[in-house]
Amino acid sequence: MDKGADITITHWTEHVKKLGRVFIYNNVLWLSYSGTGIEWECDGQFEIKLAADDLVNSCTQLNASEKSIHYARYAILQDDVKIVDKRMDVASRVIRFTAEGHHVYRFIKLSESADSSLGIVSLTDAEGGIEGIRPAPAARLKMEFIGDSITCGYGVEGSLSETYTTATENVMKAWGYLVAKRFNADYSIVSKSGAGIISGYTDTGVRNLDNILTGYYTKMGCSAFGMDGMKPSDIEYDFSFEPDIIVVNAGTNDISYCAPQDPSVAAQFGQEELKERKKLFYSVYKHFLEEIREKNPFARILCVLGIMGEPLNETARMAVNDLKAEGDARLWWLPLTDQDPANGYGTDYHPNERTQRELAVTIGDYVEKILRKEA
Repeated sequence: MDKGADITITHWTEHVKKLGRVFIYNNVLWLSYSGTGIEWECDGQFEIKLAADDLVNSCTQLNASEKSIHYARYAILQDDVKIVDKRMDVASRVIRFTAEGHHVYRFIKLSESADSSLGIVSLTDAEGGIEGIRPAPAARLKMEFIGDSITCGYGVEGSLSETYTTATENVMKAWGYLVAKRFNADYSIVSKSGAGIISGYTDTGVRNLDNILTGYYTKMGCSAFGMDGMKPSDIEYDFSFEPDIIVVNAGTNDISYCAPQDPSVAAQFGQEELKERKKLFYSVYKHFLEEIREKNPFARILCVLGIMGEPLNETARMAVNDLKAEGDARLWWLPLTDQDPANGYGTDYHPNERTQRELAVTIGDYVEKILRKEA
């Protein structure tokens, strides 16, 4: 029998703090969304067993090179210092680690749900049991971040000369994770690259209905690859995590549909058509905020937009202000300015590490004002 094989998942998962929307399926704890993971304390050695999803185990549509773009990337931190950084390119893996003294460990998924998911089969202590594993303390503040590729950390470690891969995507270097770290908060992240409010990213100006963020908000993930056929998007989220602060950074991809930046694309539709698209964005964005409020009646909600383009800032501001006028007193709007080219860019013109850090400071400062006002 494998070490720890007699320890059921319902037993060992009681000994860890869960990060984000993790879920159990087929006796495995699955991590799909960016930043999902577990955190625990222990003395000495631990052993963690991992499992890959269907991307690695059964996908036949992609060849080996194509699969390598999407392998789930993860890290293990000891006392907030990274000691492991790998991608799940095999069906299973066992990681053993030994250290002197007492430490806090965090296992975190760095890449996004759209690419792949990652399973934790078991976690055991130096004795091959679970008694030496204890949950990390719960934080006083809880935060949730809702967004797209910017929130995932898409290409944050890449450059304009590179194409996308999970090897350069790192949620720990994205604004949301950095804001949570600043406030020492427990967090949940719901984000998907290319996703929009009324249209996912489109380079033709034709509406992309296959990548709508609002469709994933109530789900445990959004991966094209499942776990033995079951996809994270098949599983409804129970909203058991009750955030004190929610930051919504959504709408960037809708710019490509509502206000195409390529003049030749915009000219195909005309100003009246584009005005109607902005009206639709206003309506659906407002409705999405109402849905977030319904699920989180006591949360403070901050809406931001503009770090990769400002054409929809005014439309989003109007939706937020109208909801405030209708009685939502715990709703705020923070316009962002387009990223500074002098900072450089990550992959596909996404924010690099410097811009992400600056964004985290801007949003974090505003969150601090909200917390002081509500204290």
